[in-house]
Order: sequence, then structure tokens, then C-alpha cells
Amino acid sequence: MVTRDFQIPLLHRTYEGNIPDVKLFPQISADLITRYSYITSDTPEATLVFDKGNVSEDAMEYLAVSGVHFVAALSANRLPEVLEAPHDRYHDIPTMPGTKAFPTVVPLWGKHLQVVVSYTESFFTQQLSGITHHMVTCKKKLFDLQQRLAQWHKGKSRGKRPTLNGVQSELKKILAPQFMSSIFSVELRNQNNLPVLTYSVNHSALENLTEYRLGKTFLITDHLTWPSAHIIQAYRNLSNIEETFKKMKNVRFLRWQPAHHWTDQKLRVHAFYCVLALLVASLAHKEVRQAGIEISLPSLLKELSAIRQIALLYPPGSGAKSHITLSRMSPRQKKLAEILQIQALISEG
Repeated sequence: MVTRDFQIPLLHRTYEGNIPDVKLFPQISADLITRYSYITSDTPEATLVFDKGNVSEDAMEYLAVSGVHFVAALSANRLPEVLEAPHDRYHDIPTMPGTKAFPTVVPLWGKHLQVVVSYTESFFTQQLSGITHHMVTCKKKLFDLQQRLAQWHKGKSRGKRPTLNGVQSELKKILAPQFMSSIFSVELRNQNNLPVLTYSVNHSALENLTEYRLGKTFLITDHLTWPSAHIIQAYRNLSNIEETFKKMKNVRFLRWQPAHHWTDQKLRVHAFYCVLALLVASLAHKEVRQAGIEISLPSLLKELSAIRQIALLYPPGSGAKSHITLSRMSPRQKKLAEILQIQALISEG
């Protein structure tokens, strides 16, 4: 659990990595919310933000009836009727250029929840580009498969004869990329004990996909009074939280690995001081950013690591007093040292 601004870690939970997140999510989220409420006696509002990979019936029913606030992505297949909403029902989000939203309230998991469908031009372009790439690849593979089968019918191939089951398995792999199984119409039949394949592009399905599905993200929340922009922004902040995990995987700073431990207890301690290091670094980053210096956390740590303590030692009787000082710093490093009061820390030490 982190703060919305600067992603400062507040609470964490270490758990076994061989258990799917979707099974642990209800338990862990409940634990974090309970601890948060206990620490903050006035119980300020906290909202869980998570992706559709953590959405399950058990988790959502628990959240819906327990009063825990949430914003989550939802599979479009869950509410297909919402896809049919005409474009004139979408409204622009002034603070998010290129984004439109369609909010509605639906009964789900025993409670009325707000669903916001956000449409983003950049996401539409990204998905359309991906679909075009997959279509070209799939068409080539289908053509190659069709030609190989045709060679068998002409008696020009040797080896293991193709079977319907074998070709069906190959087709499943070819059409595995998202939306391909609906975009391509494939017919497979048996002729003279050999499979025959025909295929074509389903232009109606492609047009329907482009009109009603691409560029859209389905979000669901128990916040019935939140405006669409607030809900979309809350979900987009998820990327900032994921960035926190990336920081802990940085090979130079704040890295989790290597963890030279085997027991659960020691791994939890290892996790604690890794999160503690992230906490201290995040607070330093907050101080620097609020002082007006635009810098990323990795860049900040790189600058600070170049500031060295130097011990100046003089022989007895030389008349000079031994002392500790800082290495020569760039103008930016001097500003950072001033903001974080590094010189004062050295003097106190």
C-alpha cells in the first residue's frame, strides 16, 4: 500500500510466490485494509486499485459487501451490453485529451456499482496496430498450412499424414493472438480422408471490433458519486504503483536480489529492509521534488551516490585538525545536499 503522490510505501505483505495472486488477493487486501484502519483511528478513505487479473467472484463479492472501496478493470465480456452504447453517449474528459467516457450503474455482486467505459485514441491506435500485425502473421500461417494440405491432396507430400485433430490443434495456435479467432472465418472438413482448409477475413467482425471494442477499458467501482475522470485517473495511477516494484528490481539501487536466505522468517526480514530502503529513498525524492527539482528516483540516487565522505587525517604535531568533509560536488549535487541537509548529518556524525 502506497501513497498516491510519490508512491511512498505505507504497508506491505510478503507471501509465497507459488500461489496465484487471484487466490491470495481477497485475504491480502483485507489484511492491508484492516491494518490501515487500525493505524489510522479516524479511518481515512482508502481505495484498492487492481487489474482484471485479480478479479474473481470470491474477491469481488467480498469487496462489494465489506465496504472496502475499489477501482478495478473488468473484462469486456462480463457486460457485453455496455459495448452497444452509441458513441454519442460518451463525453469528453477535458483534463485527459483524446479520452472519452461512458458511465453507467449496473447491479453486480449483490450491489449497485458504477461502470465507466473509457475510450482513448492512443489505446485505439495501439490495439489496431497490434491487430494489423497479427492479421498479417496469421494470414501467412493459414496460407502456408492450406498449401501444405493441398500438396497432400496432389500426392506430392510424404511423411506422417495430417489429421483433422492435428490441423485443429495447429489452427488453435495460429489463431491464439487476441481477436484473431473472431476476425478469421475458418472451415475445416475431411475430403478423401485428408483435411481441407478454407479461410477468409470476417469483415463484419472486424468492423464490429473496430466500432465497439478497440480503445476501450472497462472500469468498475463502488464509488457511485465519483466523476469518470476521477475513476480513470485512479486506475491509471496503477502504473505508478507497478513502477514501485520496478524500482525494487533496479540492479544498482534498492534491489531485492540477491536474497541469501532460505527460511520464511528471514525472507520477511529481507523484504522489510528492502521496503524500508524504498521508504527512505521515496521520502528523499518527495523532499527534492517539492523543492522544485524535477528528477526521477533512480537519477536522484545516482547523484547522491556520487557524493562521498572524505576523512582528512593529519599527523600529530602538524597543527592541523583531522576532520570529515564531503567530496567536490556539481552544482546540482550541492543543491540536493542542501535540500536533504547532508552536510548537517555529517557534522552531527
